[in-house]
Amino acid sequence: MGFDEFMASALYDSQGGYYAAEKSRTGRQGDFLTSVSVGPVFGRLLAAQFAQMWRALGEPEDFTLVEQGANDGQLMEDILAACERDAAGWRPAAVIVEPLSTRRAAQEQTLRPRLAQVRWVSREGDLPAFTGAFFANELLDAFPVQLLTRLDGVWMERRVGHDGTSFVFIEEPIADANLLAIAQALPIPANIIRFDTEWCPSLSGWMHAVAKKLQRGWMFLADYGHPAFARFHPARSGGSLAARSNHEHRDNPLDAPGTQDLTAHVDFTAVARAGAEAGLQPAGFTDQHHALAALAAEVFPPMATTPLDSAALAEMRSLRLLLHPESMGTSFKFLALSKNAPHPLSAFRFARNAQTELFGS
Repeated sequence: MGFDEFMASALYDSQGGYYAAEKSRTGRQGDFLTSVSVGPVFGRLLAAQFAQMWRALGEPEDFTLVEQGANDGQLMEDILAACERDAAGWRPAAVIVEPLSTRRAAQEQTLRPRLAQVRWVSREGDLPAFTGAFFANELLDAFPVQLLTRLDGVWMERRVGHDGTSFVFIEEPIADANLLAIAQALPIPANIIRFDTEWCPSLSGWMHAVAKKLQRGWMFLADYGHPAFARFHPARSGGSLAARSNHEHRDNPLDAPGTQDLTAHVDFTAVARAGAEAGLQPAGFTDQHHALAALAAEVFPPMATTPLDSAALAEMRSLRLLLHPESMGTSFKFLALSKNAPHPLSAFRFARNAQTELFGS
């Protein structure tokens, strides 16, 4: 089978998939940390961005926040709480896209006080037409990928077989003409003997499904990855596929499927291109440091001369971790795509031109 088929089963099978487990996969007791794990300040900053979007569209009553990849629902809870507290009691409608019953149960538990405000759908195609913001934090890195290798000028696909004891990789020449054309179009340096990379076959269909439902507003995507010029740099010739468990990298992504996380860095140029094909325009692209610094300048007042209380100190510690270039500040990127909403966004006040950063022109 293709690695994308293996990855889809290992992560999303309703019985034994990694994300179907009842235990939380994030936080110090899980397998990895996210921006949500450090505290509610991340949600508070995103809420400020969404409030600005709402105002830019004329404060429509039907403004809706849609999240996919909501894990246990904590980010949505942090955002809705901040909207109510910081935006004069604003209570936007909220929808979570969640196909797994175990994840939905955890989300309902987290959001129990807000069940009248939140609804669920199983897939993006089930979303109602909406005005507002679709957002996802660390969703795209878990989209199943095909593994491609160019070896001495010949394109191969790393597929998954079984030797009677365990799963193993098998490299075969790419047989599918469409996939071969995609591989040959990748901007890989010509002088590299071997270059491993990943391709997400479901990205375009997913983007079109969401864009079709978004009538006016933005997609707001946060994840780790690179634009094409950096993703296909010779220094990344080994690819970005990673397996992780208990806060440690694992050597074999085929080992014990369903027990370890599988991810690949996001090609943000490919995401933006898929968005353009679906009728969306780049509205901003930058790293997490610059995006959250811009939002923090609006959310937090100038530092007072009096000492901060314990709650404010905790927020500042969390913010430093989110901004730190050696932590999450530069590895994570923010991409916004717009539809019928050509307003500048606060998060990209310190950003370079998105078109140039993503496409080099």
